[in-house]
Parts: sequence; structure tokens; C-alpha cells
Amino acid sequence: MFLKCLCEDIQGWPTQKQLEDQQMQEVSQQLKACKNSIDQKKTSAEELVSCAEESYDMLKTKISELKEIALKRELKLKELQELRNKRNKVAEHVPTNLKEAILIQRKEAELVESDIVRHQGSLAEAKANQIRLQQDIEAVKNKLTQQQEERQKSQTITAKKTAALREKVKEDTELLHYIRKLSGIRELPVEDPDAIQLEFISEGQDDSSLHLTMQLAADLSGRVYLKGAEVNIESLPVEDLIGAAVERNDPVMLVQTLKERWRSYKPIVSEIRKLSERHAVDWIQEEGVVRVLLGKRGTVICTLSVPKTYPQEGSISLVSVHGGYGEEGPMELEEKEEKSLQQWVDYLEEKYSKT
Repeated sequence: MFLKCLCEDIQGWPTQKQLEDQQMQEVSQQLKACKNSIDQKKTSAEELVSCAEESYDMLKTKISELKEIALKRELKLKELQELRNKRNKVAEHVPTNLKEAILIQRKEAELVESDIVRHQGSLAEAKANQIRLQQDIEAVKNKLTQQQEERQKSQTITAKKTAALREKVKEDTELLHYIRKLSGIRELPVEDPDAIQLEFISEGQDDSSLHLTMQLAADLSGRVYLKGAEVNIESLPVEDLIGAAVERNDPVMLVQTLKERWRSYKPIVSEIRKLSERHAVDWIQEEGVVRVLLGKRGTVICTLSVPKTYPQEGSISLVSVHGGYGEEGPMELEEKEEKSLQQWVDYLEEKYSKT
């Protein structure tokens, strides 16, 4: 430094302070360099420590794996020893005569082969049966499919025929509506599409009205037939008429015969109803008798015989009287008097009015 200054102008020589500052700056740079070096060495040391820890962990893992391998090796050695012991035990039971052992083994092999042949035959037979059954099943399936197709076609044809017949029945019903009305019969509306309900129109307003309900059905060929019928008056006997009409499939005959029976039956029904308004009346159709309670106290029981053909044919007769002054036998009105049920009751009522 001194020699350097000698070569320069004296005015350019550094002062003491400048020299100190320069020295301080150099020292600071050296300290900074040392610090950087220390930091680098510290970082290297930390990396070495981290690497050492990883190596230590890896070493521990390897040691554990080695222990497991050693344990497995011991187990394998133990199993090997057990297999050796078993082999020695088996070797002890091996026949000394090798030819005898070979013969026994051959016989066993022959038995196994014969069983295999037998089972192969059974298996072949079973396969043949299976093939035959599959063929039968296919044939049955084809037959069922064909029958279903034919049934479906038949149902379709039947449905079309039924619809056409129902339309025709509807048209015929509308056409006959006016004729039925003129003949004393009119059709009533019903909810059941397979039923027809007819009303036999009464002449008087107070007379009972007879309703006939006929049930219709169609068979597979589309033919409409009379299935059954019923009336709204239970006391009117119609079972024989309905049975004959169903058997002959003749609803027209049923209407005609029922109309005739109702015409002959209606007068006595009207008389019975009128009598019931004044007296206690019991009409026993099966026995053909009418019992009436008469008298002041209603204790006189008069039994009258009513023929099934009444009032068109036959006459009413008194069968018995109970509860009056005594029992009386059959009685008849004079020929000039009417032989109606009402006439008989009026006569008996007057006779036993004080009883």
C-alpha cells in the first residue's frame, strides 16, 4: 500500500479514515464470505443428517424384512421336516414285495377303468335322453305356439262376430221397441250390456208391474243364446217357463207364455193386495188356499180354497172357519151371486162381524 502511494501524487494519498474504512469494508466482506461458507456447510450438514435418518429408517425396514424372511425360512424348514417324517412313515408301509404292490395297483386301475367305461355309457345314454327330451320339448312348444295362434285367431274372429251380433241385436231391439210398446211390453234400460229387461205394462195405475230380465250370452262361434231369466215378483211361479225357454233358446216363447200367465195371475194378486189393506191375509200358493182373519177381534180364521185357474175358471169355496161360534165345513154362495174372492170375504166379514 505504501509503495503504491509513493507512485501517486501526494494529494491523492488516502487519509487515515479512508484507510480504516477500507479495512472495515474488507473485514466485512471477509465476514460475509465466512457466513456464507458457514451457511453452506450448515445446509450440507442438515442434508447429511436427513439422509442419515432416511438411511437409518431404511436399514430398520430391511432388518425387519430379513427377520420375516428368516422366520419364513424356519417355517419352511419345519414343513420340510414334517414332509420328510411323513415320507418315512409312508415308506414304512410300502409292501416289501414290489410285484405284489404293482398287481394290486393294476387291479385297482382296472376297476377304476371299468367304472369309467360304465359311467361313460350311462353318460352317453343320459345325453341321448336329454337330446330326445329337448326335441320333445321343442315339439310341445311349437304345438303350444300353434294352438295359441289358432286360439288368438279364433278369439279375434269371435270378438268380431260378437260385436256384429251385438250391433244387430241393438238394431233389432230398437226396431222391436215400438212393436213391444203396442203389444203391452216396453223395454227398460239396464246397466248390464248382456241383459234385456222388459216391462209388462199394466192397464190400471194401481196394478203391479211385472219386469222380466233376460240374460244373453255368446258361444265361441258367436251364436247368441238365452242364458237365464228372472222376474221381480217372487210369488209368480215362472221356473217352468224359464226352464223351457232356456232349453229351447226361445226368448219369444218365454215372453208370450209369461204374458199369458201374468194376465191370469194379475187379478188375484190385485184382489189379495186390496184385501190386505183391510184384513190380515195369508196366501199359500203351494196349497192353493187363502186365510183371512175376520171378526170384531180379528180372531176368526177363514180358509178359502182358490183354484190355480182362478178367476178365468173354477170357483172359490170355503174350506174351514176357526175361532168363531164353532167350526163350519165347506160353504158355497148362491148361484146368482159372484164367486169372487172379494165377494166371499165381504160375505164372511158380515157374518162374523160381531164375533
